[in-house]
Amino acid sequence: MGDARALWSVSRRLAHLGVAVLGTGCAAGVPLLHPAHVLTPGRVSVGAGIAGHVEATSTISAKGADHAEGVLDTLAIAPGVSPWGAGRIGIEGSNEAGISYLGHSFRVDGRHAFDVGPLQLSLGAGASAVVPRPDDTVGSAYGGGADVPILLGWKSDAELYSVWFGPRAGFEILRGSALEAALLDGGRDDAFVPFDGKHFWVGGLVGSKVGFRSIHVSLEVDVAYHFANGQFGEAGTEEASIGAFTVTPSGALILTL
Repeated sequence: MGDARALWSVSRRLAHLGVAVLGTGCAAGVPLLHPAHVLTPGRVSVGAGIAGHVEATSTISAKGADHAEGVLDTLAIAPGVSPWGAGRIGIEGSNEAGISYLGHSFRVDGRHAFDVGPLQLSLGAGASAVVPRPDDTVGSAYGGGADVPILLGWKSDAELYSVWFGPRAGFEILRGSALEAALLDGGRDDAFVPFDGKHFWVGGLVGSKVGFRSIHVSLEVDVAYHFANGQFGEAGTEEASIGAFTVTPSGALILTL
């Protein structure tokens, strides 16, 4: 009961913080925040936390619009801070499945783990859905994509702590609309133009989890290089391309049942 009360208290604080930052942004590629080893069959984990998506450097190419690059950056890469939540379940045969949420992205995934000496190797694949954010100042986007993470990690006896690292790559196909005033100088603030975009990213991550019994704190840092291309307008005459390097630190409280 003591563990459950502690989890409830911290979860309420995380939820309040999540509500405060909801809609401010979301990282492409939902942070994993899970180790390389999978849960034993039938065990379930749930977690809540927060992630920050920082754009460190970027290169821009635009044609036919005054601010197409900035709109594309917001719709496709979306730097900012977002709440994170997830649930996972162990499956027979060293397998695991999960669902997670970050900002306006949902991800479902499955993975399989192998013993590699004292380490474990996790091979997984995830599918994501991007849902429109209301009250956006530049417009909104929706779409879907996929990613492939490969993790190598180690855990201590009784799982008091664990560490993991590995590469990860993915893509998103996006559609939506952009506010004309955000796209063009002198544009209307009540008119929208169609948007079509593609977003690819490749990078890596490192993480750790520390705790006791059923409660752990999980920390992770993801780095990635992104390439995004977008077309605006009915004929796609306004377009932009962006290359950006991002760093995404994240943390969560995890309860395993």
